[in-house]
Amino acid sequence: MTQPQETWADPSPAGLFAVGAGTTAVWTVLTGRAGPHDAGVFVVWLLAAGLLQLVVGLVHLRRGDPTGGSLNLAFGVLFFGAPAATSAVLSGSAASGAGAATLVINGWIFLLLGVVLAAFVPVVARQSALLMLALGIFAGAVFLLALLNLRAPAEQQQAPWPLIAWSAGWLIGGAGLLMVYLGIATAWLHAFGRSVLPIPGPLGGSAGPAAPAVSGPRA
Repeated sequence: MTQPQETWADPSPAGLFAVGAGTTAVWTVLTGRAGPHDAGVFVVWLLAAGLLQLVVGLVHLRRGDPTGGSLNLAFGVLFFGAPAATSAVLSGSAASGAGAATLVINGWIFLLLGVVLAAFVPVVARQSALLMLALGIFAGAVFLLALLNLRAPAEQQQAPWPLIAWSAGWLIGGAGLLMVYLGIATAWLHAFGRSVLPIPGPLGGSAGPAAPAVSGPRA
């Protein structure tokens, strides 16, 4: 007896909304709207965004989408989960009075992941020009964060590093808003069966809009 084929729904909106939540948390920290006393809440939101992206990535892989699966899994763990854990370690180290921990390791890893992220820009350009723009902005912000985290904590307080942190925060926040727009547009596309909000098609192509599946970074 043949079993009916199991169909998994598109999880793209959930992943895009997770990006928006996580990047908003990063934006508040990098632009000075939250301080060290907010570290615990910051970690909670990064972990929540990372967990949702992890689930979304697994569903994408189940649906046979290696691009969406790889991006959501990698960014959910490496751009949200791991930085959340390092932020918790940093706060714990400061509270215990132990030797001052730094984010130098984050800096070197972000340099590597920025290259990986940039390599996916032409890949997502085949889905949507807006998606390509958002991912390109994320990649630029990740390189700025890498340079920032490679500096000693005292040096990060000196010019031009506060401006670089502020710029990275606004780039990440802006890219996150683009992802939220794509998430809403995709959700409405599924709900109403037609494109209510415009989703730009592939760069230089004429194919119809595809449901985007992407993730994003963190500081």
